[in-house]
Amino acid sequence: MNPYLYFLIFLLLATGVIGLVVGLNALLGPRPAASAAKMEPFECGARPMQQRNVRPLSIKYYPIAIFFLLFDLETVLLFIWAATAGQREIATLSLVSFLVFMALLTLAFVWLWRDGGLKWR
Repeated sequence: MNPYLYFLIFLLLATGVIGLVVGLNALLGPRPAASAAKMEPFECGARPMQQRNVRPLSIKYYPIAIFFLLFDLETVLLFIWAATAGQREIATLSLVSFLVFMALLTLAFVWLWRDGGLKWR
């Protein structure tokens, strides 16, 4: 049998099991009613310190978080390049892709720096 057919059967079965579990939860699962006490912020039994317990987060945090994830991806590419160093054809391709990604990441980092995204105040 074709290996792609096995993969298709696996994919259909996995999707079916997930759909079955989600459907059964929607049909048989509990439906708690929203009450005023339920919607209050939980602070270990103490009375809330503020009326609204969520402080606004600076919008400058999000580019930093995205670039942190991109730097994590860059380290994964670095490990892939190091693992394929012995094979000439794959090593060249992975090095080129790594260098292209690093160039894009460097441009984005310079843009973030000049835009002031790294200054907290």
